[in-house]
Amino acid sequence: MTPRSPALSDPKTWQLYKRLLGYIKPYKAMIALTLFALVVIAITEPAMAAILKELVDKSMIEQDPDSFVLLPLMLVGIFFIKGVGEYVSKVSSHWIAERAILAIRNDMYQKMQHLPMAEFGRYSVGQLMSKITYDVQQTSNALSQAWIVLIRDSLILIALLAYMLYISVYLTLFMLIVGPLLGLIIRQASKKMRTHSRSMQGNMGLMTHCLEEGLVGHKEIKIYNAENYEQQRFHSAAKQLFKNSMRVTRVSALNSPLVLFIGSIALAGVIYVAMKLSSFQQLTPGELLSYITAMALTFAPLKRLTNINIIVQKGMAAAESIFALLDSPIETNKGQAKPAIHGKIEFKSVSFNYPDTTQPALVNFSLLIQANKTTALVGHSGSGKSTLVNLIARFYPFEQGDILLDGYPIEQIDLHYLRSQIGFVSQQVVLFNDTIRANIAYGHSEYDEQAIINAAQSAHAWEFIEQLPAGLDTQVGENGAKLSGGQRQRIALARAFLKNAPILILDEATSALDNQSEALIQQAMDKLRQNRTVIIIAHRLSTIENADQIAVIDQGQLVELGDHTSLLKANGAYTRLHQQGISDESL
Repeated sequence: MTPRSPALSDPKTWQLYKRLLGYIKPYKAMIALTLFALVVIAITEPAMAAILKELVDKSMIEQDPDSFVLLPLMLVGIFFIKGVGEYVSKVSSHWIAERAILAIRNDMYQKMQHLPMAEFGRYSVGQLMSKITYDVQQTSNALSQAWIVLIRDSLILIALLAYMLYISVYLTLFMLIVGPLLGLIIRQASKKMRTHSRSMQGNMGLMTHCLEEGLVGHKEIKIYNAENYEQQRFHSAAKQLFKNSMRVTRVSALNSPLVLFIGSIALAGVIYVAMKLSSFQQLTPGELLSYITAMALTFAPLKRLTNINIIVQKGMAAAESIFALLDSPIETNKGQAKPAIHGKIEFKSVSFNYPDTTQPALVNFSLLIQANKTTALVGHSGSGKSTLVNLIARFYPFEQGDILLDGYPIEQIDLHYLRSQIGFVSQQVVLFNDTIRANIAYGHSEYDEQAIINAAQSAHAWEFIEQLPAGLDTQVGENGAKLSGGQRQRIALARAFLKNAPILILDEATSALDNQSEALIQQAMDKLRQNRTVIIIAHRLSTIENADQIAVIDQGQLVELGDHTSLLKANGAYTRLHQQGISDESL
């Protein structure tokens, strides 16, 4: 759709830009309006030079009285038409770009929601935030300005060159000699700006990451007096961004005046030859002035085309980062089965390594978790407890062995259906900056208020919710900042209770509760265990001793299995953990 420029002469750059332009294709009517406005603008440029010719030849030399009024009116009319064209093209192109950016951001956010857990491990939160904010914004100019400038100024140059050829073929051919040299300068500048712009994307991601950690970890920073350390980290990342930004600016600042200087040399040569032709009566005074004016008018679009190279290169560097994310593989969901789930889970000789690690998380692991029973998982940190949960929810694919859910290989069950059958509460509670009601019924609008209240009562959260002025409509703040740790935990438990899934996973879910709150939760847990499979990762004895079975895991292997009493009698690994203190954080 757009003519090629030196900035897009590289095939990979051109293909990348065409892919980016694919986001504006749905808006054909608005594109057509914009293109029409650009054609109008391009026509007005040589028209102004042509009127100048008539002013000199007709009005000044021939003293044509009709031209005294007509030509100034025509000049005003041309400027009015050009102004309307500029307004229409600017507004319509910006509308197209903003619509495209909206689509890009939606695609990126949707992709992020469906990335495998392994892909999240490749990026920090700050880097992902930088991609969807800074990188997308860099492409905005490439979508709103670059193609407009490329088309408009290319059309202007074509129109002016056509008019100049009409006036004098020889002068125009002489002027075009410098074209290849200008193209070479712009091409070299493009390579340098693309390299530095890529570095800027990485610098911005690192700086955003430092900023995110500095804001999230502000309590730890203060308590450890690490303000200066964090300031140095942030300054280092910001300084690198500054250096690469200045490199782009220096290349850009040198590129434009160099192009204009070479163009001025061509202009000086043309003026000399034109004066000679005029002295031999081969050009009228009006034609001479009109030609020089038309040639001078080429400088502005030529400068804009040179400067737009900066925007294109920044946009292409950002587009590479964006499309790298959009091209990332999503979670595989080859399963189609949607069986009735009772909750019997069986691990058969499962081995698993996390991506980019050599230490196995599970080694030939086998365990049977009976339906409607409670199984507690204990073991030192890194033993593999959380890995079992990750595999049940299919956060990661496993390499060897089988995991069966009610006799079905877990990978044959539809992924979304599988997760709909699992309630999950983690030690690290995640609440969203919304109401308590929305957090308990998270992701579901079909629950009525009474169901939400019942879930809150089951989690013993209703006792504090009803005391709040806005009740269920109370805003919890960022990640529940307006609530205490125990209150946040009980909201998360109420969310899982409301889901009423046949499988309930509690990953140290009572760690933030005081003894009184935990006792209340334990009562609700006893009721839940009657009709569901419960998997508990906990380090409090009170949440372990009543489990139907306790699996002791060490270095990715099952070393003991039994209930609390039998394991203590066995005087093995569980007894040693018990003697060390199950409440310590090594479990």
